[in-house]
Amino acid sequence: MNFSRKLITNTSYPRRVVVERIGKAIRYSLSSSKTRGHQICRPAQHIHIVKIMDDVIRLIPNLQLSHVHIKDWKSVGEKVTHLIVGGHEKLQVIADFDFTLTKFHTNGMRKLSCHGVVENYSKLPEHFKVKSREMFNKYYPIEIDQNISVEEKIPLMIEWYDGAHELLENSNLFKCDFACMVKENPIEFRDGTLQFMKDLNGSSIPILVFSAGVGDVIDEALLANNLTQDNVKVISNYMTFNAEGKLVKFTGKLIHMYNKNESSVPHSSTYFQDLSHRHNVILMGDSLGDLQMSKGVEPPSTILTIGFLNDKIEERLEKYKEEFDIVLVDDQTMNIPDSILRSVLATN
Repeated sequence: MNFSRKLITNTSYPRRVVVERIGKAIRYSLSSSKTRGHQICRPAQHIHIVKIMDDVIRLIPNLQLSHVHIKDWKSVGEKVTHLIVGGHEKLQVIADFDFTLTKFHTNGMRKLSCHGVVENYSKLPEHFKVKSREMFNKYYPIEIDQNISVEEKIPLMIEWYDGAHELLENSNLFKCDFACMVKENPIEFRDGTLQFMKDLNGSSIPILVFSAGVGDVIDEALLANNLTQDNVKVISNYMTFNAEGKLVKFTGKLIHMYNKNESSVPHSSTYFQDLSHRHNVILMGDSLGDLQMSKGVEPPSTILTIGFLNDKIEERLEKYKEEFDIVLVDDQTMNIPDSILRSVLATN
């Protein structure tokens, strides 16, 4: 009788999985605080999934942490392998900004988004803040409600953004105010984000920051953290200022969480065409709409998607696992993307 034994770790919660091959069957013995001595028999053909899990975890040990969820190990294993084989010269990164590059909370205290930085600016009148909070309380629950279709959400999200932008356009703000508001309410990047972006720059790997937030705030936040690098491009909602520096209006097509794709890239931009040789992508976001950000990559070869699930975790986890390759639950660091990047760089 053919007998072999190996040890891996399942990512649903901390536990040890002993895999035994006995003839044509595979026996999994699970051991954890939740499961003791429970055994499950599977056909021998499933051994390749275990082998893939073992190989991927060997390359990127952090993937076995309990907050990391992977539904399709085979797909993730293939994608990670393609990224590594392609190396840094074939790689580009596309990332959302709010609550993807930045923290969602610190010790339970929710952090500010781009719009939040603006809304909390001390020079803005109280009625501005009250109206902004009313809109947030009305529209945010709709944004994250899994029972409302995207088609139903889109006009409501446009209504929200248009209302927020109109408030700003009538707020008597000047260009110099945006540096002041970022200094007053600093945006806190995820632990490890600054080093992650510096590593990208050091290897000349481009990163596209694709945001439905406020581009002028993002630029100031990047500048404040010495991240205005040649490899960083931001596509977001930008403003127009008059000769005196006063905010006049928002420029260009409105970008919201459900149209973050090639249709929102300025027609004059050749960004994706210029990177046509970089057809391997690490895509990071915190909402399902962020999955559209890579549309326009020419031609996409491998797109590894990483989803940061920050809020309403129990309600949304299964849907995120269906859509993202890797789901990170309440992770306020950039450790997992950084581990994947280091695996790619280690081959060069």
